[in-house]
Amino acid sequence: MRYCWGIVGAAAVVVAVIWYAQAQEKSRPPTEARADKASLVKRGEYLVSRVAMCSDCHTPLSGKGQPDRSRLLQGATIPFKPIKENKNWAEMSPNITRTGLAGKWGEEKLVKFLTTGINPDGKKAMPPMPAYRLSKEDARAVASYLLSLPARDKRGK
Repeated sequence: MRYCWGIVGAAAVVVAVIWYAQAQEKSRPPTEARADKASLVKRGEYLVSRVAMCSDCHTPLSGKGQPDRSRLLQGATIPFKPIKENKNWAEMSPNITRTGLAGKWGEEKLVKFLTTGINPDGKKAMPPMPAYRLSKEDARAVASYLLSLPARDKRGK
C-alpha cells in the first residue's frame, strides 16, 4: 500500500512541476515576440537616425559642435532660422525620449502624431518640425525606438 501512495505522490509532484513550468512559460513573452519587438526598435532607430534625421534638431550639440550622443534626442536649440521671420517658428526642440514627449504621450499618441501630423492637443507641430505622414507600421517602429531609449537626466547621466 505504501508503494501505491508513493507512486501517487510522485505523480502529483510531476503534475505540479509541469503545471508550474507551463504557467511560467505563459508569463514570459515568446521568443518570437521579443525578436519582433527588437526588430521593430531597430527599424525605428533606422528611421529616426537615417531617414527623418531627428537628431539634427532634437539632440544638443557638444562644445565641439557635434551632436552630444550622451543626450541623444533630449531636446535642443534649433540650429537654424527661417529666411523670413516667422512668429510660429520653434526656437527649441523638445525631448522626444521616454523622459520627454514619448513618455508623456505613450505609443498610441505618438503613432497618431506621426501618421497625421496632429499632436494630442489637436494642433500641428510648430515649424521647422515637418508634419510627418508615416505609415502606421513605421510610426509604431519610431515610437518603439523612442520609448526604448534609456532614461537620462538633463546632463546625460
